[in-house]
Amino acid sequence: MNQVNKSSSASSLLYIDDLSAENLDYLLKTAALFKKEFYKTGSIIHCINPEQTKGMVVQLLFAEPSTRTRASFEVACGKLGIVTTSLWNLHFSSMAKGETLEDTFQCLIALKPNMIVCRCGELKAIEAFLHSSSIPVISAGMGTKEHPTQALVDAFTIQEKRGKVEGEKVLIVGDVLHSRVANSNLRLLTRLGAQLGMCTPEALSPVDKQAWKDVIRFSSLEEGIKWADVIMCLRVQRERHSLRNIGFSMAEYRDNYRIDQENMQMFRSDGILLHPGPAVRGVEIANQALNDSRCHIITQVENGTHVRSAIISLMLNLEIKPL
Repeated sequence: MNQVNKSSSASSLLYIDDLSAENLDYLLKTAALFKKEFYKTGSIIHCINPEQTKGMVVQLLFAEPSTRTRASFEVACGKLGIVTTSLWNLHFSSMAKGETLEDTFQCLIALKPNMIVCRCGELKAIEAFLHSSSIPVISAGMGTKEHPTQALVDAFTIQEKRGKVEGEKVLIVGDVLHSRVANSNLRLLTRLGAQLGMCTPEALSPVDKQAWKDVIRFSSLEEGIKWADVIMCLRVQRERHSLRNIGFSMAEYRDNYRIDQENMQMFRSDGILLHPGPAVRGVEIANQALNDSRCHIITQVENGTHVRSAIISLMLNLEIKPL
């Protein structure tokens, strides 16, 4: 197992581009090791020197709702012997009294945790501050720009279920405009050699045309599904639509972009269906598609713990024992 350079332990993970090729290779291999050892022994603590994590504390700050990401970071820390403290209900924090996010961060840093994991709606105002932080910060999804740890989970799942990422045809379906997951997957999957396509309503298309210029655009879902090896659905983020005055009908979306059993009959027999979650049943994916054997959404959730355990080991410079 490759060892992590000590320089990695002081940096933050806000974007996919914060990771080197060596980092990516380490993360995918370490996540696979952790999953294999957990299935074999029910634990991964033997993969590291537990003395390294004794007394370590990771602070979780979630200013937006989360189930999968927050829970998987908590479980991942627990499996590595790391204590977590959580600040997630902002109604009971000083931000409810008018404290800024940057001031909240400064308070948390002053407490000297070993690392901070953060989800918030705004990144631009605090980006420079986070990059200069003396304590590593992992983005658990900030703003609409990126969600790097979810993209790593998706890449790991594709590699696990399809055998490789390079050369895979990945169709992104849905609300690309507001999706930080899509932005991170654009950067990560193309770096790993995948070919990307998208099928989305014009109103929910990405604003950054230059970044998405090499992505194949499909006007019909049927055409895209017949092309794809991997279908990656996105959640329709209705809570953000009012900010852009998007008057898009959910009925129109369901009729033209929902993955259902009829779509799955056109999809290749060894393809995989993914969704970062939460999947809105009946709107983005029909119940029959969720029950299809090619649907690996729950596998993504499970893999979230293994991948985020690997991310934590990278950021905290934990030594992985040769097994």
